[in-house]
Amino acid sequence: MNLGELIDQLKQYNPDTEVRLGFGHPHSYRGNHAELAFEPVENTTIGEMLYVAEFALSETFNGYKGGKFQMNKWTDVWLAAYGCVGESIGHTLLQYMANDFEGE
Repeated sequence: MNLGELIDQLKQYNPDTEVRLGFGHPHSYRGNHAELAFEPVENTTIGEMLYVAEFALSETFNGYKGGKFQMNKWTDVWLAAYGCVGESIGHTLLQYMANDFEGE
C-alpha cells in the first residue's frame, strides 16, 4: 500500500474509532530509506493515525544511514520501529487495526 491509499482508506473510517494496536511516529524506513515507516503504538485512534499519515505527506525525513527523502502519495508504507525492518501496511492489516472485519 502506498501513502495515498493509506490516507484514503483511513478516511473511510470514523476518526473516533479506538485502535488497540495502531501506528504513529513516521520516519524513513530502514529497509528502503525512500519509503515511509510508522512505529507501532498502542491505544490510539483512527483520527490520530490519519493525522500522522497526512503529516508525512510531502514531508522530508532523514534516512537511517543519511540522506534526505521526501515522501509523496506513491511512497510505500511500513509498520516498523525506527532502525528496524518491519511489515508492509496493507488493506487487510488496516482493516484489523480498525476492527473492520466486514470490510470490502
